[in-house]
Amino acid sequence: MMGVVTAAVVVMYMLYTFSPEVTAKLHTENLFITIPFVVYGIFRYLYLIHKEEKGGSPTKIMISDLPILATVILWILTVILVLYIL
Repeated sequence: MMGVVTAAVVVMYMLYTFSPEVTAKLHTENLFITIPFVVYGIFRYLYLIHKEEKGGSPTKIMISDLPILATVILWILTVILVLYIL
């Protein structure tokens, strides 16, 4: 089930970034640039749950895992860049 949900989340985020409604609302067609950060973040979280057995609190993982934290920060910076500069 986790594989199906993961694939659905990735596909839905991709569809969201390419959506004409979102493009019109945010006045940018470049939101797709954020897709790699979301995909990496989801796969890193799955790796930590399954291989490192660090399941439990997603918030705790997000704050304590440096790669996920860096991905979130880079995603935020990219969104700001896309929305206000590009």
